[in-house]
Amino acid sequence: MGTKSKSIEELENDYWKEESEFPTNLIKKCFEYRKIKISELNVEQLRLLISQNIGIEHLIPLALEKLEQNIIIEGDLYEGDLLDSVSKVPIEFWNNNSNNFEIFRNIVASKKEIIKTKLGKKKNRPNNRYHDF
Repeated sequence: MGTKSKSIEELENDYWKEESEFPTNLIKKCFEYRKIKISELNVEQLRLLISQNIGIEHLIPLALEKLEQNIIIEGDLYEGDLLDSVSKVPIEFWNNNSNNFEIFRNIVASKKEIIKTKLGKKKNRPNNRYHDF
């Protein structure tokens, strides 16, 4: 059984208690999304889990595949929100996963013009963090 056919909770062998114990909508979503097979996560679910640093060792490769296909792919927030979430992954993760970092860097470098054209001047986006690639 491949990694993508398992959920985060199966891969990490970490089963959270019942979601009713958690009061916020964000935690409820994370609780639910951790149960979904990685291969079945949509962009928003992937973005949310990565933004919360949940299962990133399993999710970053899938996120990189999606970014390679469409660098400005979006979940429910704004164009490029998956890219934004991946770019905010802690440096410790990238230090321990240099192959994934090189893939990410190369994707961003090869899509630099799209990023500048589509995301560079958006006023509703958080700060532009892609200028260094």
